Amino acid sequence: MQTDGGGWSLAWKHSYWEVSPLTTDMYYHSDFFKPCTDLASGWCNVPSKIRFQPEEMMIVAYHYSTTVYAYKGTFNRNLDHDWTGATLLGNVRRITDRCTQSTKVPIPKQEYDLTGMVFDKQADGSTDTIQRTLSSPSSERWEECHLPSSISSSKWNVQMTVAIYVR
Repeated sequence: MQTDGGGWSLAWKHSYWEVSPLTTDMYYHSDFFKPCTDLASGWCNVPSKIRFQPEEMMIVAYHYSTTVYAYKGTFNRNLDHDWTGATLLGNVRRITDRCTQSTKVPIPKQEYDLTGMVFDKQADGSTDTIQRTLSSPSSERWEECHLPSSISSSKWNVQMTVAIYVR
């Protein structure tokens, strides 16, 4: 990935709503290996992300191929171990944010049994992504983001892919 000077490696992605059924293999802290080769709908995971000796990580949300938001921070060594691992640390910086509702930094959230897949851009606890359980997910992907009309004619129930990059 060439954003912010390039050199980023895709380490995890999940396309909400289009991946079913949800499993614990899909967590970003899972040991399950599924190659990350592109941003097409689906999911991937590269375990043992720390072996790349990264210094930074970036959380990016896409609406199909369009970047909606991207934030970077210091690499979190918990990324391979638990749901707190996708928390951006250090000098967190916004690369881009096209949300019209919230420009808060996305944070991972422990949400029912979706631990390791849910991100939140609001302080009130509402999620940008999916809710409920692994066996019965429901979509709330953009309720706290609201896409600009140039991206989508609808603010609700649109495809979202969240990705984690390291460098």
